[in-house]
This record gives sequence, structure tokens and C-alpha cells, in this order.
Amino acid sequence: MNKPSTILNPPLTRTLILMLFLAPMLILAQGPGRRSYLMGENLRKQNKCKEAIQQYDEAIRLEPANYKYYFQRGKCEYNLKDFESAKNSFKSTVEYQPNFTPAYSLLAKIYKNEKDNQNAIYYYQEAARNESNNSRKVQYKLLLVNLLLKEDRVAEAQRHIAEAKSIDPTNPNILFYNAEILSMQKNWSSAKTSYEQALSSERLKTATPAEKAKYYYGYGVALSNLGDNAGAKAAWSKANFGRYKPLIAQQMLENNHVYYYKIAVSYYLNGEYRECESYIAKALELQRSFASAYILKGKIARKEGNKGQAIQFYQQALQMEKNPDRQAGMCRLVAGLQMENKDYGGALRTINQALNLKPKNGATALLAMKAQAEYNGGRYNEAISTIEQLLQAGIDPKTKAKYSFMMGMAAKKTRDTERARAGFKNAQYGPYKPAAVMELKKLNQG
Repeated sequence: MNKPSTILNPPLTRTLILMLFLAPMLILAQGPGRRSYLMGENLRKQNKCKEAIQQYDEAIRLEPANYKYYFQRGKCEYNLKDFESAKNSFKSTVEYQPNFTPAYSLLAKIYKNEKDNQNAIYYYQEAARNESNNSRKVQYKLLLVNLLLKEDRVAEAQRHIAEAKSIDPTNPNILFYNAEILSMQKNWSSAKTSYEQALSSERLKTATPAEKAKYYYGYGVALSNLGDNAGAKAAWSKANFGRYKPLIAQQMLENNHVYYYKIAVSYYLNGEYRECESYIAKALELQRSFASAYILKGKIARKEGNKGQAIQFYQQALQMEKNPDRQAGMCRLVAGLQMENKDYGGALRTINQALNLKPKNGATALLAMKAQAEYNGGRYNEAISTIEQLLQAGIDPKTKAKYSFMMGMAAKKTRDTERARAGFKNAQYGPYKPAAVMELKKLNQG
């Protein structure tokens, strides 16, 4: 059997020799700067950026219109944090190759890091405009939208999101930014739908809970503004990660009617009634049956001299309150206003309503108010009966003197001299003594 020949085929040998001879010429045929460029690439891969830049400079000197040389030099300058030089290199790149999007992208990145959002926006726009690959175009659009929203250029951001959505309609990040823009426009229903579409997308099914947090947080805000507080809380429970924790805590606070009520009270105490009412309205949006809010509305109406409206607000609060002691306190407020309006019959009905609740506290004050309403309403015998109950309730000497004097006057009007005399005798204390002594003299003289 013949052994395989180790001698090369003559035609093949000639081809190899020719290739070896022509190799340097082929390199040169691709451009006079090619050799220096390749040397620069080798040095860059070894992380020898300063030496690589020298080679790229030589390549550019020999071939000044080759955009790749500028771009690779710019990447080395970027790695060395020489950002001004890198910007110049990338600008030269797109000068010679206007549709080379990686240079636009890196220019945008540098300007973004420098907080120069205007230039960053410009270069991301150029990157997106010149990019032919749809996936990269969408990424540039998203980076661009993020910056536009920071600059409050919402209409421009919305246009770019619409263009991105036409390319990749189920992309959760696109749907997220679409929802964010709709939220800024207070279009909560459409925002909710966009968040839901993002959360149901295939690409989010394998995402971690932390990655989904931003979607659930925004979804919760939309639900909250649509009045679905239970749904909002459920969404926020799935977003309690990282920077969203304090945001959720604030949302939960602001989702509480008491939060707005406390703000309203501060404005009320400072006499800022219109501001106060605006926060009462927010509290009532969250909790319609919030008695304290109506009490505060009643106090404002009373301060402004509208007693009739104040009574209405207090009565609304009374209908919502379940606690007997607080109900009794509200009755006192209503009865006090009714007495100021000289509606003594109405005041007595309200006071009796309060007494029927058998409050643990304030019963004595209600009896005192009842006696005053009866006396002012000309119901003197009823006033005497109520005062007798009051005097047995264990009141202080000054209050005892006040209502003893009232009993004396009521008994005098009903010609019950003995009761009148007893009342005036018991009224001889503090400021009531002079009048009580004088009334006794009149009775004795009569």
C-alpha cells in the first residue's frame, strides 16, 4: 500500500506562497491605518489603553476619515475617564459615519452622567432615529423617555413611548412608562389598564418580586385614585421592596382619612378656613361617614356666623357617630347652637336625646343646659324640676349658687314664694349674692 504523499500539491503550494506574499499588501489595501489600528485593538484588549490610544492616533493620522478608529479611541478614553476627549472622539465618529448608533449612545451616556440632560436627550434621540435594530431602538427610546420625564417634557415622552409600543406592544417597560405618563395626566383608569397589561406580560412571569415592585407600586397608586383602597393596599403589599418601602408608607398614610383631617385641623386653628375645607373634602373622599369631619365643618360655619348650617353639619355628624358618649357631646354642640338661635324647643329635644343615651360623662352639664333651655323657653315648672335634679348631682358652690338663683327666679314667676325664698337663700355665694339678697328683700316686703 502506498503511503500518503507529504509533498504539497504544486498548484496549492503556489496559492499559499502567493497569499503569504500578498498578506501585507492585503492589510494595506484595507487602509494605511489598518496596521496601527490592529495594534491598538490588541493593546486595548490587554487593558493598555494609553498605549492603544497612541496606535489609534497613528491610524487616524494615516487614515483620518475612518470612523472606527475614532470610536475605538473614544472607548479607551472613556475607560480612562477622559470624558472630554471621549466626547470629541465619538463626535468625530458620527461625523464620518452619521448612522453609527453606538457612538450616539455613549455620547448620551456621558452627558447623562454629567447631569447634562439636554445633550443626553439629543444624542439618545439620534441613536433611536438612526438605529435599524428594533430591540436596540426600543432601548434607546426607553432611556430617552426616562430623561424626558425628568425634564417634565411629558408630551415628547408620550410620543416616543407610542413609537416604542408600535414596535414592541407587550414590552413591560414600555407599558410601565405608558402607565406613568397616564398617571401624570391623572388618567387613572387608562394607567391602571397599562399596569395590568405589564404585570400580565410573559416577560414578567419569571421576574423576581423586587423587579415587579415598581409595577405593583404604580398599580396601587392608580387603584387608590380610583377609590379602590382595598385593591391599592393589596398591590402595595407586593411592592414592599427597596426604595418603594417609604413611598408605600407615605401612600398608606395619605390613603387614610385621619391624615387629611389632622392637616385640616391645623389650618382651622390658624384661621385658614378655605384651606381647612379643602382637606376636609379629601378626608371625606376617603371616608364619607367620618363624623369628626362634619363637626369641623360645623365649627367653621359657626365661626362664620352661619349657625343654621353649623347645626346641619353637627346633626350629620350625630347620625354617623356610634359611640354614646361622643353622641352626647355632639348633642350638646347642637343644643348650644339651637339655644343661641332661641330655638329652645329644639334644644330641649336634642338635650333629652343626649340624656337618653345615658352618657358616662357630661350628664350634669346636660342637666344644666336643659334647665337653662326650659327657663329661657318659659317652662318654669319644668326648669324647677330639672334644677332640683341638678342640685342633687353634687355640683361646686358657684354652680350651685347660679342654678339656685335661677330656681328662685322660676319659682317667683310661678308665684311659689316658699321655693323662691329657698332658692335665693342658697344663691348667696360669689357674684350671685347681691342679687339674691335683693330678691329676698322684695319677697319679704311683698
